[in-house]
Amino acid sequence: MPDNTIHASAPGKLLISGEYAVLEGATAISLAVDRRVNVMVEPLPNAGDGIGELVAIDADQNHYSFSWGGDGSLTFDTEPEGRGALLKSALLCMAEYLPQVMPAVRITVDSSGFYARQQQGGNVKLGLGSSAAVCVALTGALAKLFRISGDMQKLALRVHKEFQNKAGSGVDVVNSYQGGLIAYRRTPEMKSLSCPHLSWPEGLHMLPVWTGQAASTTKLLAGLEQFKVAEPLQFNEAMDELQQANNALAEMWQKPSGTNVLDGLALVARKLKDFDRVTKTGIYSAGHLEFQKRAAAMGAVYKPSGAGGGDFGLLFTDSSATLEQLWAEFKDESILKDWSATTRGLYVDRSSG
Repeated sequence: MPDNTIHASAPGKLLISGEYAVLEGATAISLAVDRRVNVMVEPLPNAGDGIGELVAIDADQNHYSFSWGGDGSLTFDTEPEGRGALLKSALLCMAEYLPQVMPAVRITVDSSGFYARQQQGGNVKLGLGSSAAVCVALTGALAKLFRISGDMQKLALRVHKEFQNKAGSGVDVVNSYQGGLIAYRRTPEMKSLSCPHLSWPEGLHMLPVWTGQAASTTKLLAGLEQFKVAEPLQFNEAMDELQQANNALAEMWQKPSGTNVLDGLALVARKLKDFDRVTKTGIYSAGHLEFQKRAAAMGAVYKPSGAGGGDFGLLFTDSSATLEQLWAEFKDESILKDWSATTRGLYVDRSSG
């Protein structure tokens, strides 16, 4: 391996619309935000072939030594719990490309930008699709290391699917790979994807707010799946309405004028709340309900972003004056005030020394 270092980075995301409905084929709208995972792969001095080190920087920093083989196997001296799972998934998906003798490298995965310090102490993970961003950046870096060419987005989706046990829609991976603002729709079994880039509608303002509580997407999805099996008729009826609202919003958004986008967002928010009431998923946690109440009093539209149960919510208004009021009202929760709809996606660079 040449004496150089590989740098890769990928952004997190906020889901504007499409929660749960995207899993059933509806169109979601997703925004990449400028909180990035950074991955660095560098030679490990004075180490033999097949020896490696994983440095995981998230809420804190941890070092894990490992050995790896050309068949994709990976053995840690000390099990890194979840921190090594994506690396293992990536190597499994890349097994056919790996050399027989693996290089000695240090792999640093820095996702610290996806954590925030709480007022009462300790760090909390922000719900911005960190696992997808790690997956995309790590896939890009390892592909560079092993000189893998081809469709990197497709490979990243395979890696994340392996990591998540085939769960999830893939929207977070695609948005992290492509960056920007996208409309995303998948067909059954993800045989094809539709994800055109969108423009931000003129006059629409958005403020992301943090509920202060991290949520477990896996737990919420598991509960919803139980309801789907137990009450298929109720599930299908509520899901049909949610899908229709999200597809209508996507059509509005893609029109040049962005006509009635705020009304479309309000409808999506109502149908998502109805869906939560019927399925008892727990999307609208106490924090989201409080935010919705505060937003309604100011004439703004509010909805959870992502699986709900905590994490981020989004405030929407078509009034710049109302936006100023929202900033003042939600200043303690406005962690991503300076988000950008033009954030670039995966970036990989290999620089000497």
